[in-house]
Amino acid sequence: MSARATQHDRSPDADEVDPELVTALRLAVMRLARQLRRHGSHDITPSQLSTLATIERHGPMTLRRVAEVENVQPPSVSRIVGALEGEGFVERTAHATDRRSALVQVTPLGSRVLERIRSDREAWLRGRLADLAPADRKKLAGALPLLQQLIDGVP
Repeated sequence: MSARATQHDRSPDADEVDPELVTALRLAVMRLARQLRRHGSHDITPSQLSTLATIERHGPMTLRRVAEVENVQPPSVSRIVGALEGEGFVERTAHATDRRSALVQVTPLGSRVLERIRSDREAWLRGRLADLAPADRKKLAGALPLLQQLIDGVP
């Protein structure tokens, strides 16, 4: 169990899970994620990409809220948002009700960059899936709900 795992994260049946399955799944997921990150990065760091996507998904938000959603310290968010702002991917605007705060939002350029990255990654993945037999693609599609359960922690 990792240092981040808690007793709540561990099912009573966890000791019955094949350790080889655990290792193989961990490696496969990590390798796939690494491959996806390599395609379409467009000179944006993973933390910048994650922050940009968060701001796009949630709409205009304060830096404090970005830090909460991204689970990082406010100074880190300030640096990341500053770099995104420098590239023209986000802009700051005055908060409507709290003039001491600013909201950060994605610019049209930032939206285009996100779309291009997503498109490039999906094209790479589409090509890899096309290499599989149709029956194997169907098996993979059938496993997606299980993978989502692993992510969501739903029994």
